[in-house]
Parts: sequence; structure tokens; C-alpha cells
Amino acid sequence: MPIQAAQARHAHWGLVLANGVLILLGGLFLCIFPFAGAMVSTAVVGGFLVLAGVMGFFAALRALADGRGSVLAFVGPPLAMFAGAFLWLSPAEGLESLMAFAGAFTLVAGLFQLAAALGLAGREHWGLLLINALLTLAAGACILMAPGIAVLVFTIFFGVQLLFHGGHLMRVGLRMRRMLD
Repeated sequence: MPIQAAQARHAHWGLVLANGVLILLGGLFLCIFPFAGAMVSTAVVGGFLVLAGVMGFFAALRALADGRGSVLAFVGPPLAMFAGAFLWLSPAEGLESLMAFAGAFTLVAGLFQLAAALGLAGREHWGLLLINALLTLAAGACILMAPGIAVLVFTIFFGVQLLFHGGHLMRVGLRMRRMLD
């Protein structure tokens, strides 16, 4: 049985290698063209949200027809479709909105961390929580004040992550090929 599993893995080495190459190329694209990559990513996420909203709407209709649904099930799908259409049709404005949301969320998280740190004042390691809170607040302020730079940094970091992941998958695919040789 283990030999059959090894042979099955060996047979799919090309798919793993191709997946690694595509992921590596995607990461390279994000690193070289971060703003274009962010726009494409935003539009793709928008398309998926529209699709998820449509599927959720039909699922809510079916559940209602079966007598187990509620009217509240019809709230989320239209919101997902609206947000998705916004991101899909206007990726630049959608990206700007996402950065504003991320900045506000980061500021609120920093405020909660600051409150927790001040509540734990004098206890062991409370200073680390205070430093983390201040850094989180600073990150939120930077995102809100310079959303373009935030997009650039996030996109390049994600691109580098994809480069490493793609390289790893390529290495795994080549190792799979050599497994039974």
C-alpha cells in the first residue's frame, strides 16, 4: 500500500511543479507591479464576493421554500453582492476603502491593547503589551495617513511570501519526481 501511495504522489509531481511556477510568477508580478497587482486582487475579490452573494441569495430562497429559513438570511447576500460589485467595478476606490477600513480597525485594536496594557500596569510584561499597543496605533495612523504606501507594503510583502511559497512547491514537485527513481 505505501508503494501505491508513493506512485500516486510521483504521478502528480508535474501539477505540483506547475502550481509552484504559477505562484512564483504571481509573487514576482506583485513585487514588480505592486499597484497593478493590488488592483487585480481587489477586482478578483470583488468578483468572488458577487458570486458568493448570488449563491447565498439562492441558498436563502431554498431554505425559505423548505420552511427553515428566515428573512434575515436575505440581508448578507445583497450586501456581499453590493460590496463585491463595488470592488469589481471600481478597484481603485475599493482598495482605498479597504485601506481606510484596515487603518480604522488597526487604530481600534491599538486602543484596546492600550487599555489592556494600562489595566495591567505594574504586572509582569505589561510594558511589552504597552509597546505593542503603541506600535499598533502608529501602524493604524500610518495606514490612514498614507494608504498608498500601505498598499505598496502589503502587496510587496504578499508578493515575497508567494515567491517563497512558489519556490517551495517547485522544490517539492522536483523532489516528488525523484522519489521513485
